[in-house]
Amino acid sequence: MRYVPSRLEWRLMLLLSVAAAVAGCSKGFKPQDFATPEALFKASLQEFERKKWDNAQVGFERLTNDLSSRDPLLAPAYFYLALTHERKQEYLLAAQAFERVTDGFPDDTLAPTAMLGSGRSYQSIWRRPSLDPEQGQKAASVLRALLSSYPDSKEVEEAKQRIATLEEWFAQKDYETGVHYIRVRRAIDPAIIYFKDVVTTYPATKAARLSWLRLHELYTKIRWKEDAAETCTAMWKAYPGDADVRAACGVQPADTAAAPPAPRDTIALAPLPTRSPVVYARPAPVGRG
Repeated sequence: MRYVPSRLEWRLMLLLSVAAAVAGCSKGFKPQDFATPEALFKASLQEFERKKWDNAQVGFERLTNDLSSRDPLLAPAYFYLALTHERKQEYLLAAQAFERVTDGFPDDTLAPTAMLGSGRSYQSIWRRPSLDPEQGQKAASVLRALLSSYPDSKEVEEAKQRIATLEEWFAQKDYETGVHYIRVRRAIDPAIIYFKDVVTTYPATKAARLSWLRLHELYTKIRWKEDAAETCTAMWKAYPGDADVRAACGVQPADTAAAPPAPRDTIALAPLPTRSPVVYARPAPVGRG
């Protein structure tokens, strides 16, 4: 007896046949269809410009796998592969691809742009200050390397701006950790260590001013009068006329106000107090991601 498909089965077979026909007619982007690396690079670049990120990624990946280390197309292939990953928000892959350019072709004209891209990609992974700053630290390291390796490149200005943003985040994270030790753990010593770290490592950040005020508050609370006085001297010099500093320390004495304040980025802060009970061990950050 011959088998007769049901109406549902007929519909399924019809849909499958239509899909197969469409697939057969639609050629799509296939790297193997291009006879030369130059043709594949050009086609992949066109896909990139059309924002066809998946097609561009396939093409550039094929080139990075097939080209020899001496081929002049290899550096730009890695560079555009990195840009493609970045457009797809695959930031770790983007950073790694950018590094293939800077590590393998440091003298290429694309190297400083790739190094900036690597730092930018690592920075994008660190989404907010409360999270683990490891990727932010990588970003800062790469961007500082850019300043030293390519000091005359056009990428330097953006690198400096990104470093400043990262330092604001580093400082904010340390400041918030110090506040956590005070409010939640009722622990003054580790809080002092974190606030000191902010004012010494990131003196030009917003969190530095807050950390100085916290240090003064803590020193006053535990009756370390000399240390509290030293924080006032430092704040008078760093933040002349600041209302919060005036509320905490009073009006700046005439003998400390004789010299005009130095520019913000060249302020020489007073030496930090060294009488804290624990100055040799930085507490571990509070578990915040």
